[in-house]
Amino acid sequence: MFGIRFIKAQPTVYMLQFCKGRVIREGVGLTFFYYAPTISLVAVPAASAESPFIFEEVTADFQSVTIQGQVTYRVADPKRLAALMNFTLDARGQGYVSEDPQKLPQRVINVVNVLARAELQRLPLREALRAADTLVQAVRKGLVGSAEIAQLGIEILGLSILAIKPTPETARALEAEAREQLLKEADEAKTATARPMEEEIVNDQVESSEESSEISASDAEPRKLHKRHRMAFMSRRGR
Repeated sequence: MFGIRFIKAQPTVYMLQFCKGRVIREGVGLTFFYYAPTISLVAVPAASAESPFIFEEVTADFQSVTIQGQVTYRVADPKRLAALMNFTLDARGQGYVSEDPQKLPQRVINVVNVLARAELQRLPLREALRAADTLVQAVRKGLVGSAEIAQLGIEILGLSILAIKPTPETARALEAEAREQLLKEADEAKTATARPMEEEIVNDQVESSEESSEISASDAEPRKLHKRHRMAFMSRRGR
């Protein structure tokens, strides 16, 4: 009525009330009446936000990989952000007059993308697929020192890399190669196990042959002695 409106901001929203280009009221979770024709309201979300991302990059050996993850941040300096992006509310105080608030997550993701690209371009495919933890550390360090992030008044709270995947064709090739390697290792293990068994069998056969020879030799001695006794007996009888 007569242009007088009422607004009640959420506890996680930083409000700035402008009149003739000057800030006359500011703070988190403000509640007040205002005269819409002469007042501009800026509402900057101060709560933490999570922005998922997925993008494709190329490794040092020119192989495409897809990186999937999430970055968590919050606006630590609302006034700085409001000076760079338009968070002005409409006349009814129920929506934004520009698309800048929706663009903020993408601006953060773009910085993540640039930092991740710089790291992945130094790694060959096999290393890149196992470099999630290393990538998180490097990108997070880059975000903390990023001039663009600082200018936006943003504080990075967390970063996670959920997956680093090759293209489907490359994944199938890697699976086939890994399968062949496993089969090769299995064959080598079987060969290594069978070799001692074969040697043991040969040794058993040799020992058995030697024992048979000894038994044959021991059986032959009585026969020879018996033959000599018989020949001696026959000789005495003939006389």
